[in-house]
Amino acid sequence: MHNPLSKETREVVWGSLIGDGGVFKDRCCRNSSYRESHSPKQYGYIKWKYDLLKPIMSSSLYSVTNFHKIRQKEYTTLQFVTKPHTYFSRLRKIFYPEGKKRIRRKILHRLTPLGLAVWFMDDGVFQKNNKNYPQLQISTAGFTLDENIIMQQYFKECWGIETRVHSRKIKQYPKTYYNLYFNKPNSLKLIAIIKPYIIPCMFYKIKYFLQPSSYPENNSGGRHSLN
Repeated sequence: MHNPLSKETREVVWGSLIGDGGVFKDRCCRNSSYRESHSPKQYGYIKWKYDLLKPIMSSSLYSVTNFHKIRQKEYTTLQFVTKPHTYFSRLRKIFYPEGKKRIRRKILHRLTPLGLAVWFMDDGVFQKNNKNYPQLQISTAGFTLDENIIMQQYFKECWGIETRVHSRKIKQYPKTYYNLYFNKPNSLKLIAIIKPYIIPCMFYKIKYFLQPSSYPENNSGGRHSLN
């Protein structure tokens, strides 16, 4: 079956699948579909993705409200779902080898700078630590410690970026959650790679570092996308 998605869109989907995107298969369908949701505050961001995937979209953007039992609070998100397609079935096999999303080195190696930027726009944040030191963080809470170490090694070996794996416990949950932290020099290295691909409505995530002469030379090089 012909893939109606552009190379750029495929790179965005690849980065999104490491972040907030997901591929699922209904029992009634032969192929898988792609789904993603975001806070209404990020309307511009999810609309950007929706427009890229429009050739294969099954419906317009819609809102979903769910009740969080532990937090005792309702949350509303904006969501879209694509039509089933062989391309997403292929991605399902790559990202969900045993029915659960897993990160492996070969997946990270297929990230382009655009895909890396999308991953950051999905899960990256700016914050200052308890010593008021600025740093970037990527939430990797959905992955194991071993997978976080794979990500840490990927950034060091492929981009020359040092990261720190930080663990945390949340009282209501039994599992340990992880995040990747980038100190200021390594945050600047990351931004030098992804800044050309950050869309305007997501610039708030890196705006602290958006100062003249703040960036090292962009040595992003190239990565191969999924064809």
